[in-house]
Amino acid sequence: MRTRVAVAVLAAALGWSCSSSGGGGGQAGTVATSAARPASGGQDRILESEITSRAAEATNALQIVMKLRPQMLRSRGVISPNDPNGESTTPKIYVDNVSYGNVESLSNINAAQIKEIRYIKATDATTQWGTGHTGGVILVITKK
Repeated sequence: MRTRVAVAVLAAALGWSCSSSGGGGGQAGTVATSAARPASGGQDRILESEITSRAAEATNALQIVMKLRPQMLRSRGVISPNDPNGESTTPKIYVDNVSYGNVESLSNINAAQIKEIRYIKATDATTQWGTGHTGGVILVITKK
């Protein structure tokens, strides 16, 4: 009898832990996870709500990206002998779908004007803006 009770308790405990981990689709894990951190757009997006809650002291787009998603700024791919500075492998900057310059130009964009910042992978950037985006694109969407 004790064995049956122990097995039943163990099965119930395992079932509860699986549903609360968030992996099984249980609501308990989802609620706890979303309450623990601010709304985030994922690794490739920085939303306005995240900027105001986690990077309130940042004054420009470069500071926001450096604080919240520094991996967006890293070079990608192999540096060509024709490009000794590695500029072709760094992300290009677009503001509202208009070419804006290199990574340093992010410092010219006021943080209060930003609605969202996205990193677009090289293949998707090439599809949208054409060739020459080996390092991808950082797209800044401003409040209009």
